[in-house]
Amino acid sequence: MSREQTPCWLYVPEWLEGDIWHFPYAYRGFKKYIPPRSRVLEVGFGSGRILTRICGELDCSGVGVDVNDGAFASIPHYSRLNGAEVEAVRGTGFALPFRDESFDVVYSEGVIEHFPIERSQEMVREHARVCRRGGIVLISTPNKFAVVHSLTKLLLGRRFLFYPEASLSTFELSRLMARAGLRPVASDGFAFGCQFYMLKAFFLDQAAPPPLQKWAQRLLTLFCRTGLYHVESPALNSLIGFQALVVGRK
Repeated sequence: MSREQTPCWLYVPEWLEGDIWHFPYAYRGFKKYIPPRSRVLEVGFGSGRILTRICGELDCSGVGVDVNDGAFASIPHYSRLNGAEVEAVRGTGFALPFRDESFDVVYSEGVIEHFPIERSQEMVREHARVCRRGGIVLISTPNKFAVVHSLTKLLLGRRFLFYPEASLSTFELSRLMARAGLRPVASDGFAFGCQFYMLKAFFLDQAAPPPLQKWAQRLLTLFCRTGLYHVESPALNSLIGFQALVVGRK
């Protein structure tokens, strides 16, 4: 693929191609709860990296909905990379352009937290509406108890790249899902170590003196080689993981 043909998403350093960022671990977190050969909807598919991998490896029929042009530019790349064909639809998570009970699985990763809580609740209701009876809804958000990530957002304020962004505990996320008529059946999380990467990339690399930046890079490199960077325990991840994940059944 030439430079001119390369989607703009691919120029975000390390986030889409490297395992230091959270996408591979988000995939693993969602994969555990998605039955093979399901009809799956991702609300806010972003680059399409997670959805195309789920469809390619689980033989699922996938649909993604998003409002951003960048999403539609990059999803063909990841469809080819993961050997999957998915349907990309332009639309908003507040009024999904699908009939009631259209999907076996509906999920979103890092979407609902960018809105006031009342609007987030509306979006969760839309997740539930288009999920079939007996189907699964999975939602992940930044974890309130990922203290390093919370510190990063506090230090940066409005300069934080993803501002505004709320953080929710699995209890708060479960409550939103229950209010939408879903029965929470599991709590999980993923990518514990990514909060340290974000502190370095978003704050220290911008504000710290060069010697401190070098030490931070060395420490992060060593940390990435340990089993602590991405903890596999659902119980521990649901408490302190970078992302909180709750599974609800309709």
